Amino acid sequence: MQHPTRLLYKIAIGLAFIFVFTGVFLGQTASAQSGMQPVMDATPQPEVTPEVTVDHAQLPALQGPFETPQDVTKACLSCHADAASEIMHTTHWTWEYVNETTGQTVGKKTLINNFCISVQSNEPRCTSCHVGYGWSNNSFDFTVQENVDCLVCHDTTGGYKKFPTGAGLPVSEPKEFPAGSGTIWNPPDLANVAQNVGFTSRETCGSCHFFGGGGDEVKHGDLDSSLNDPSFDLDVHMSAEGQDFTCTTCHVTDNHQTVGSRYSMDPEQWKGCESCHGEAPHTLATLNQHAQKVACQTCHIPEFARGDIPTKMTWDWSKAGQLTDEGKPVVVKDETGHVVYDGQKGEFTYEENVIPEYVWFNGQVEYTLAGDKIDSTTIVSINKFLGDMEDPNARIWPVKRFQAVQPYDTVNNILVIPHLFGKDESAYWGNYDWGKAISFGMDYAGLPYSGEYGFVESEMYWPITHMVAPASEALACQDCHTANDGRLDFAALGYDEKDVTRLTKFPPTLTIENLITPKLAPDSCLECHEDEYDLWTMSAHGDKGVGCVSCHKLETAGEHPEQPFTMEKSAETCGACHLNEYNDWKTSAHGTVNVDCASCHNPHSQHIMTIGENKTACETCHTDEKDDAQHSTHTAAGLSCTDCHKNTDMNTGHTFEVGSDTCLKCHAGEIHSTDLMVNAGVDLGETSVEEMPATEEAAQTKSEAQGGAGIALPAWSLVLGGVLIGGILYWLLSTNRLSSTNGKGKKEDE
Repeated sequence: MQHPTRLLYKIAIGLAFIFVFTGVFLGQTASAQSGMQPVMDATPQPEVTPEVTVDHAQLPALQGPFETPQDVTKACLSCHADAASEIMHTTHWTWEYVNETTGQTVGKKTLINNFCISVQSNEPRCTSCHVGYGWSNNSFDFTVQENVDCLVCHDTTGGYKKFPTGAGLPVSEPKEFPAGSGTIWNPPDLANVAQNVGFTSRETCGSCHFFGGGGDEVKHGDLDSSLNDPSFDLDVHMSAEGQDFTCTTCHVTDNHQTVGSRYSMDPEQWKGCESCHGEAPHTLATLNQHAQKVACQTCHIPEFARGDIPTKMTWDWSKAGQLTDEGKPVVVKDETGHVVYDGQKGEFTYEENVIPEYVWFNGQVEYTLAGDKIDSTTIVSINKFLGDMEDPNARIWPVKRFQAVQPYDTVNNILVIPHLFGKDESAYWGNYDWGKAISFGMDYAGLPYSGEYGFVESEMYWPITHMVAPASEALACQDCHTANDGRLDFAALGYDEKDVTRLTKFPPTLTIENLITPKLAPDSCLECHEDEYDLWTMSAHGDKGVGCVSCHKLETAGEHPEQPFTMEKSAETCGACHLNEYNDWKTSAHGTVNVDCASCHNPHSQHIMTIGENKTACETCHTDEKDDAQHSTHTAAGLSCTDCHKNTDMNTGHTFEVGSDTCLKCHAGEIHSTDLMVNAGVDLGETSVEEMPATEEAAQTKSEAQGGAGIALPAWSLVLGGVLIGGILYWLLSTNRLSSTNGKGKKEDE
């Protein structure tokens, strides 16, 4: 039989363990509960770029000298064994992208565009922006790893440049380019560049993306060298005064795969702005509602080409071919030094601070591919941005529309690929013979050619996503919601006549009315419409300066009272401003039967209209429901129709539907107590729907009122308490044992 003292020992140790583990459990529970409601910083934070932890200057493999840039790549791969393989699976390497949504295979490798037209047969010139070395023709081996160019993306010295006509290679000896310009391109110090590699930057990405199409800011409209070190006014994200983003902050890279491509901007794969700003970035619900149908860029990039570098807007190939008496191409520059005519390429126009065009865009793009039939009697769309107003993924996007005149096969009705660059006799930039150039290019691409060519107008769209202006420069309501030169052509975007009328009726404020003419100010209406004027002065419209002519429009250009005002009490009139309320009402039972705003609201005071003893306007029509509710606990608690039917966080309440969140406003604490409100004497009093606590807040308040049901102590304090209590019990029991046995117990224990 176990001795009582030994049993006491075990009890003491057991109690100590119980206290310790209880402390751990309760501490973890408290921590978990406190973590259920994290406090989020709404300000988007830039991705922290990791520091280079390896001093590449000390690596033996990079000491050089290197005879070729391929030797540098071999040295890189001695440590980064998988890097080349990863690159080879990207569109940066393949220049090819298979769009599973449209079923098209696209990419610079085979696409026709309307600026330089095509890579095919012109590789040495075009592949100066390829992330590889030596792609000079269609026999380039895409499997050779040492042909991957590591330095073009990872150079930090600024001393590494690919030669413009070198098929992706830098020069190996000094060379002048352009010919006769006096500009000398010198070979880079490959060892120095290799020893100073680092993470990508705006400069390295921009070395290609800023200069696409043959020059600074030719293609995109929102990408040029001004973004290397932009001011805050030019781009709030990239500016050092703002977030100081690099390209990969948004275009996140994993194993060299980069998200966010113009070939597919599928929102399911890349969230773009929402990645940082969330789905509801604004404090105003009306603006967040806009975000459901309007891309962030539409309001926040009001103009592109804003960095003092104009973008090319048109390119007319049909006018190429003018030569000097010496047989050189004629070159004409404008007063700013930009080439507006080049005998090699034709005629151009440029623009700065360009207002975009706007289209529906769901992230998918469909292209006119080489060999596709075209309609030469209309403008040929090189690419089409997919989506419309019924598409849940589509948003109204700002775009650059690039227009051109380019060659096509007049018999086969297909766009052609001319052979432009080269020293052979078929290259257009040597012989200026379109027939020879087109024949060679089409044969090179494996496409049919009738031998007859002409020129056709074309257009190509580029999504505008960079050069984000400060919030203070974002578009305002009246920039779009106006009938006079508004940004958006709502009819062209697919809205019907009724919606166009509503969406272009942004009301002027009182100040604007006075600037137009004092005769249209509300004070001028007071003489005849005193009652209406008094109601207006006490209304929300009066507080905001929304005057009479905001809702009452003149029928003609004459002046009232000679010409009457129209009385537009339709929901569309109110919906011009109250967009959230209008859209909720439109989906409600009231909207179905056209019980509109003025049926419930006094148009001049905006108050709810009631008749007789009715508490709300609802009871005017819903008499049966009023009778049924007379004996309910809700009525006994003093609630009216709108206390439930407009009490929601899900929308503005103008759907008049009662959801679970409505019930939880009052019943969250004791959801199954049917007579809670009567017995507890619940009285909403003057509390508005907006002032009522949210569910979590209500529960927290109730918990605090009950004195708090949880333990908020940190886990370490509870563990320490358990150890101390267990130790004290052990000491007390041990002391008692020693004093009572006098040695006898020791023998018995042994």
